[in-house]
Amino acid sequence: MPIKIIVAEPHGYCGNDKFGVAGAIKIAQDTAQQYPGQTYILGEIVHNQHVVDWLAEKYGVKTVHNLAEIPQGETVVIRAHGAVPQTYTEAEERGLHVVDATCPLVKRAHHDVKILAAQGKKIIYIASALDHDEAIGVAGEEPEAVALTTLKELDKVEIQDPGKTVILTQTTLSILETKERLAGLKEKHPSLEIKPHICMATTQRQEAVIKLAKEIGFVIVVGHPTSSNSNRLREVAEAVGATAYIVDTAEELNPDWFKGIGQMGVTSGASTPEWILDEVIKTIKEITP
Repeated sequence: MPIKIIVAEPHGYCGNDKFGVAGAIKIAQDTAQQYPGQTYILGEIVHNQHVVDWLAEKYGVKTVHNLAEIPQGETVVIRAHGAVPQTYTEAEERGLHVVDATCPLVKRAHHDVKILAAQGKKIIYIASALDHDEAIGVAGEEPEAVALTTLKELDKVEIQDPGKTVILTQTTLSILETKERLAGLKEKHPSLEIKPHICMATTQRQEAVIKLAKEIGFVIVVGHPTSSNSNRLREVAEAVGATAYIVDTAEELNPDWFKGIGQMGVTSGASTPEWILDEVIKTIKEITP
């Protein structure tokens, strides 16, 4: 009997033409069509190399990691994760045309940091990794006021004045681990202000995979290894007791994973194209009895 595959809903790209991953990609497409051969993206538009390659091949978009790589007068797209304020200043000084594809929810975190810093607050920003692009951009708004940390390192952060300290979070953290850790922190410091910024798309995708993980116990997550939201999907599935694997493409599937498995859940990260998910599902059907 063929393996039963249940796809989590929602899954894949978050947002729409003006929002989130889908919005950032649409902005990159439109900009490349408006400025053919003159469009550059500062860093990966989203954390998925397949999307980066597709934009390069179909639209001629060039991905760079330094503004100095872009000729004067050309167009630079700021990726979905945002950037530090100095990036915009430097781009203007270099005579570049700036198109901002930063997710509005990430922009809100930037705004909150500026407002809180102006109020004299100390900010603890919890990231999936200290070098994550979103975290670097948000912390860069007010580096003197922001202490970067991760959930794993949170216990090592000294909170000297809880009443004047605010906790902010990256948009793609684990909803399970974050809720638990922040509850413990609030219990320890009741006057601490907590403003989690985990976005609705992240929450909905994690809730959907948690439901499948509890019901089925076996989940495949399709996502690029550098994608924070994709890795969190695997983690939350494992946290509720499921066996979970993350694959970038169908080639990474291992037939041994499916031995004795009658049904399974499949999902994809918010930066994963639907065609890659389709290929993974097609391949699973081919390699299972």
